[in-house]
Amino acid sequence: MKFNEDVLWNQLQDVRQFTLQVCVDMDPEQVDVVPQGFNNSIRWNVGHIILDQDTWFHYLIADEAEIPTAYEKFFGFGTSPATWTEESPTWEELMERLKMQSEVLKHKFSGRLEEPLQRESELGMNTIGEIIPRTLYHEWYHLGYIQSIQRCINACTQ
Repeated sequence: MKFNEDVLWNQLQDVRQFTLQVCVDMDPEQVDVVPQGFNNSIRWNVGHIILDQDTWFHYLIADEAEIPTAYEKFFGFGTSPATWTEESPTWEELMERLKMQSEVLKHKFSGRLEEPLQRESELGMNTIGEIIPRTLYHEWYHLGYIQSIQRCINACTQ
C-alpha cells in the first residue's frame, strides 16, 4: 500500500492543532479537576494523548521512544490521577510536548511509513504508516473528553 505521506502528516498536524487550540489557553486551575462521573482529569487526557501517540509510533519497531518511560505510570491505560503516588509531569511540560510531538515524529519517520513492523499488531497494522490513522482517532476521542470535562467544570462554577 503506497501512502501519500504529505496527506498523513498534514492530518496528524491538523488534529494536533485542534487539540492545542482547546488546551493552550486552559485555566491551569481546571487541568487537575476530575468532575463527578469522570475517571480522569484534563492533564491525564493530554498526557495520555502524548504517550499513546509515541507508543504506537514506536510499537513493534526497534527505535527508541521519544517520551520518558515514567509517563506510562501516570498516563498509561488503566491509570488515573487517583493512582498517582508522586508528582506528575507539569502542565507546562505537557503543553510543550503536545506542541512539538507531531514535528518530532514527522522528522523521525518521514520516508519510513512503508517500513514494516516487526510483526503485525493486534489491530492488523503492518507498517508505521498504518499507525497514523489509529493515533488520529484516539486523539479525537480524548479531545472530546477534554472538552466535556471543561464544560462540566465551567457549568459547576457558574
